[in-house]
Amino acid sequence: MRKTYRYRDLSFPVSDATEVNFTVEFISDVNLGKTKIFQPHLGNPVIENSGTKFIGTGAQLRGRITVVMTEVVNLGPNEDEIRIAYKLNDKLLVEHHNPKSEEENPTIILFIKFPEA
Repeated sequence: MRKTYRYRDLSFPVSDATEVNFTVEFISDVNLGKTKIFQPHLGNPVIENSGTKFIGTGAQLRGRITVVMTEVVNLGPNEDEIRIAYKLNDKLLVEHHNPKSEEENPTIILFIKFPEA
């Protein structure tokens, strides 16, 4: 069974007209992953490994919680950690880190609110 790491109460203040881009950056080597951004009202973008996707404007995101889930596969027997940076508009939202000895293939879940800036 995969260990799940949850990051609750994340917040990114943004004005109504601002376009929001979500970035996943795998910092540690030999990791692969699929990130799903759950937004029933806007579609559910997927990021394979590292990458960036437009997720909506501040007005579209406000009043809802955006849920992001990454499932990670660590393929390197000599890699001792899993480290992933999550960014919104190139600003660090949260950096996940866990030793591979704790979990080789974690599931990471973010709960993000977008209050008015």
